[in-house]
Amino acid sequence: MKKFTQLNKNRKNFKSDEIVDSDIKPNNKQLQLNLPQSENNVGGVIGFFSKLFESREVAHIFHLQVKDGNAYSAHKSLEDYYEDILELIDDIIEVYQGQYGIIKEYDMINTKEAIDKDPVDYFEELANFIKNERKCISEEDTHLHSIIDEVVILIYKTLYKLKNLK
Repeated sequence: MKKFTQLNKNRKNFKSDEIVDSDIKPNNKQLQLNLPQSENNVGGVIGFFSKLFESREVAHIFHLQVKDGNAYSAHKSLEDYYEDILELIDDIIEVYQGQYGIIKEYDMINTKEAIDKDPVDYFEELANFIKNERKCISEEDTHLHSIIDEVVILIYKTLYKLKNLK
């Protein structure tokens, strides 16, 4: 077994198309972050995490605006979502940042378009978004996908409550 000091110090574990944090100059003596290549585009990790934040805000707005016949059930279902999603958002972003480094910016949350939708329609679209866009996180990062699975479970649980508990 080689001693730690005998390991090749110049060995690169990063792909050439991976992103380097803007505050860090890439050379052999400085840290290069191993971020997925989609990190800087809107459809990448930033867009994915920002959508999770949006879902929390939209659910809270829906919760405060419920007024139809099943108001209490919908009110409580939406409350459960916006309370429970916070822990999952924290978990996935903290784990991600522990592995890849701190995310320094997120997309602005714009709820105008979303709050005009029916809550059931919004959550069905959200489930599809999460399932389709989770590919911005490497398939090898099964620990992150496990948390995403919990997000999908929470969305479908919320949909069940909104559709069936009246």
